[in-house]
Amino acid sequence: MTDIKVYENISIVTFSDVPSRKRFVSTTLSAVAESGINVDMISQTPPKSDMFSFGFTFSDDDIPTLLTVLPRITATPCVNSGNVKIVIKSEEMVDQAGFAAKVFKACENICADVMLITTSVDEISLLVGDSFAASLPEEIKKVLG
Repeated sequence: MTDIKVYENISIVTFSDVPSRKRFVSTTLSAVAESGINVDMISQTPPKSDMFSFGFTFSDDDIPTLLTVLPRITATPCVNSGNVKIVIKSEEMVDQAGFAAKVFKACENICADVMLITTSVDEISLLVGDSFAASLPEEIKKVLG
């Protein structure tokens, strides 16, 4: 059985081309945690030379608090709010080849721009613009059959 949940009012903050040899991730997440912001999805690119990109999601309600934290962070962020997180959870992912391919085919079918992806053994989380809150879950259900 596949379960699809939609979480609204999600923001993402991304930091591009930050030095990979510094403690950027730990110091950033510590500053955010000290301010009381609950971080959800976290993503980091593999290092390219000595640089990488890093981002995380949080509630739109915490944007004012994040804006007080950002001056303490050494990199310039990009903040995008008003998004939705769509979580697809299924035991089928554990053993079924092609499950993720079907999910991304559904995204392609409706031209959904995926801003962030995180996964686990039986779950795929996608961050997309709020205009896809209704259409993407329906398209995923259709593609998965």
